[in-house]
Amino acid sequence: MCKAIFYVGVDVGQEELWAAIEKSKLCSFKHTVAGVKALWNWVRRSNSEGTLHFCMEATGVYSQSLAAILSTYTDTQVSIVNPAQIASFAKAQLRRSKTDRVDARVILAFAQSQHPRTWKPQPEALQQLHHLVVQADALKATKRQWSNRAHTQAYIHNLPKVVCKTSSALQKSIEKQLTHIEEAIQKLCQTDPSLKTQIQLLCTIPGVKERSASRLLAYGKTALNSYSARALVAHAGLAPSHKQSGTSLRAKSHLTKQGDKRLRHTLYMPALVGIIHNPILRKYYQRLLAKGKPKMLALVACMRKLLIIVRAILTQQIPFNPAIQSLT
Repeated sequence: MCKAIFYVGVDVGQEELWAAIEKSKLCSFKHTVAGVKALWNWVRRSNSEGTLHFCMEATGVYSQSLAAILSTYTDTQVSIVNPAQIASFAKAQLRRSKTDRVDARVILAFAQSQHPRTWKPQPEALQQLHHLVVQADALKATKRQWSNRAHTQAYIHNLPKVVCKTSSALQKSIEKQLTHIEEAIQKLCQTDPSLKTQIQLLCTIPGVKERSASRLLAYGKTALNSYSARALVAHAGLAPSHKQSGTSLRAKSHLTKQGDKRLRHTLYMPALVGIIHNPILRKYYQRLLAKGKPKMLALVACMRKLLIIVRAILTQQIPFNPAIQSLT
């Protein structure tokens, strides 16, 4: 016999958690391990038999840490919802105020009416890969900034020597740390059996190498093989947005970009190489150009096609095969 679901709306802050449950006053708790335990006990006293379902907005590390702790309790489910969904839901209810207390009530009402999907923690190896890749990309961005600064400083007359020395030292230090991170990524991908298998499968796709494969897994995570093709495309911000109504509104279609831009950016270079070396993408790209589509639009369509191919390979656990993947 399935247990009844008892929903809890939680507004997550850096230091405070506001919780809302049915037919009860709101209550606040400290955002600590002890505070989360007190929150769970408070909710359990209100419902001693049902399955507790905590719903919260995605607030980066704050919601992730809360969800990770709550998921360890028995008969407890967690949902992490896109804040845009909660904001739209609040507008639909004609809410005019926005406070932590109001948000907790709105999240509760959203959970009760929409029944959001249950959040599950990512595999440990995938979490480690994500943190390493994020750190590596951040170091690369910083390296570019200092490289550009050094280029500018080379044209400055009578620049103090100490400025040149500190710039050079910083660039060397960043390069050294970046090397360490890249080595850690490579070691993790080689030692973890699951990551190693997935990367080997992705590298069978023409245009995808180890670096792109590791970043696809780091940013796509389990969405790559757990989401439907349509949901995954939307998750990457590659879904087209159409605005047409009657005869008066005929707006030009464009990408929503309401998704993970890091995953979208990771797909760009493999798709660019793929329109030359990948038989599926090459044929698809040329067909779109023959229809008069702009090159950039055709390339974005190939990025979308590549993402679906990645999903098919990881879901079916088979290497790239044009005869099979062309049907995706």
